[in-house]
Amino acid sequence: MDEIPAELSAFLTALQARDAASAAIRLAEYVILESPIDVEPVIGREQVAKVVSRNLDAFDEFTVTRIIAGDGCFAVATSIRIGTTELDGIDLIGINAEGKVASMAIHLRPMQAVVALQERLASANGQP
Repeated sequence: MDEIPAELSAFLTALQARDAASAAIRLAEYVILESPIDVEPVIGREQVAKVVSRNLDAFDEFTVTRIIAGDGCFAVATSIRIGTTELDGIDLIGINAEGKVASMAIHLRPMQAVVALQERLASANGQP
């Protein structure tokens, strides 16, 4: 089994602590984020950090439940709660040579919970 790089471990610990600033410093400069909420990929440390912060603000709980490692790519199973709604997630995370998070593809289920998350995020951003 591949070892979890220190930067990735610190990133996940920051997410669970809801510390967006600490998570952001673990992102590569040209990180790419793909999410079921955003139509287009989000590119670049500054933009991805904003999305991470926005998401953490919307979550009532974020817990890493399992990490599967393989050749510089990691599948991170998560449990997310917003109000009484629970989401199961798998984040596919790629790291660069420095161990920084270079890519993230977020997969969430069930669909009803994803819609509830989208509605909470829209409300927080002043959208209907």
